Amino acid sequence: MTNDVVIVGAGPVGLFAALLLEQRGMTVALYERWPTFYPRPRACGVDHEIIRQLQLAGLAAELEPLLDPVIGPDKAYEFLNGAGETILKIDWNRPGASGWAQMNMFYQPDVEQLLARRIEASPRVTIHRGRELVALTQHDDHVALEFGATGNPQDKIGATARYVLGADGARSTTRDLLAIGQTDLGFEYDWLVVDVIPDEERVWKPYVVQHCDPARPSTLVASGPGRRRWEFMRMPGESIEELNTMEKAWELLAPWNVTPENATVERHAVYTFRGSWADQWKKGRVFLAGDAAHLMPPFLGQGLCSGMRDALAFCWRVEAVLRGGAPLALFDSYGPERSVHVQEIIHQAVEMGRLICMLDPAEVAARDAQMKEAMRNPALALKPPPEPRLGDSAAFQAGNPHAGYLSVQARVGHGGREGLFDDVVGKGWQLLLRGDGAEPAIDAALRAAVSRLGGVVADFGPGGDTVDLDGTYADWFDGLGADAALVRPDFYVFGTASRSEVGSLLAQASAMLGMAPAANPR
Repeated sequence: MTNDVVIVGAGPVGLFAALLLEQRGMTVALYERWPTFYPRPRACGVDHEIIRQLQLAGLAAELEPLLDPVIGPDKAYEFLNGAGETILKIDWNRPGASGWAQMNMFYQPDVEQLLARRIEASPRVTIHRGRELVALTQHDDHVALEFGATGNPQDKIGATARYVLGADGARSTTRDLLAIGQTDLGFEYDWLVVDVIPDEERVWKPYVVQHCDPARPSTLVASGPGRRRWEFMRMPGESIEELNTMEKAWELLAPWNVTPENATVERHAVYTFRGSWADQWKKGRVFLAGDAAHLMPPFLGQGLCSGMRDALAFCWRVEAVLRGGAPLALFDSYGPERSVHVQEIIHQAVEMGRLICMLDPAEVAARDAQMKEAMRNPALALKPPPEPRLGDSAAFQAGNPHAGYLSVQARVGHGGREGLFDDVVGKGWQLLLRGDGAEPAIDAALRAAVSRLGGVVADFGPGGDTVDLDGTYADWFDGLGADAALVRPDFYVFGTASRSEVGSLLAQASAMLGMAPAANPR
């Protein structure tokens, strides 16, 4: 049987993509080199956008108990210098634009197991563990793949698929077989990562902290309910073997009064923090996602977030092509959009990493003086980075400065229910409207055009069908300077318009998806 999609790699990105695809009626084969579930955490948090994506997949109710939202009076993210002085605060302690906390910490195996349980219950997904990709051949209408048994590559099985998603990590075989190069920013530092389960509940202040101490830069971060993570940089002259021992982990944890008597070290491992991205994200019918497509230092908490964005960006396009008849050219927008977006985040993470990893005494003194002055003078303060814009593509409205940015989600009233927009209005393409009451109500032809896109309509205008309970959408429309916004299935803005131009906006989206325009749209 030819699958709709073969996914190489059953980490969180591959699992999430498989779940999204099967929910849209597609057949998926998932191949993973580890013979059993990998039980160790890697990422420890995701932002508001990714929680909205998991909400889209119907996981919100089961997910919430697994989250530790970084919001509340005791949950600051601060940078301290070697003297223990605060030299930077980052505003994670706030609601995010997607209806969830800006940052949410978790224990990664819990979330992966949640995804895996959903997938394993589906007859449309088959999971093959203990299999490594060894060969792929592209044909006009499918891809043929061979997978060897882990540790025994001669024990081969075959698979075919219309499309392949390579989510097989930093050492991606998929990327290597496609002969895709990488751009590397030259940022490379080894850090010891130590995951700890304290025996008793403690208050950690700051809640998330970067110790920019040239004696040994370190990080302390929440890693899910009841867990903490420490990260310690490898110093010059120190070998990985010296650093990566249980004895060294306890020695480095001691200043926080974390000892074998009051805590358990779940694991310790040395990771190399890098900043790089693939030079191509698509070759023929094969796509890259997650660490196979990009690597970044963890200091912004955006590594897994970026991979999950890749997954949704890929999946809505596959659905549009295989179920909606969209042209294959839609796939050409995947790489340009995602690569530009993630490059901006990688550059931000690397620049932050250079500040944290600084060891030269003169450079450290200058950094501390500059950052302390910025703390005193708000005009000099480092602002939280803006949400990046997707790279230019044909998959959103040309020439619109608001297109390609993330949309918002907030609490609304609709159809006699109140709750987050996606839960009470719906998902897919979303047409959002406002007005002063002078405009005519959206007519049946326009609603039909949205329905053909596989979308929903929310009218926030007087007499409309949707109530903006918290004022979020009023503020958002003011920022757009428009009364209509069309949002894609990945929650990024396709385009904006006045209410009188909605028909044209919908026609542009329909044309991009290869649909004939609706008759006489207004």
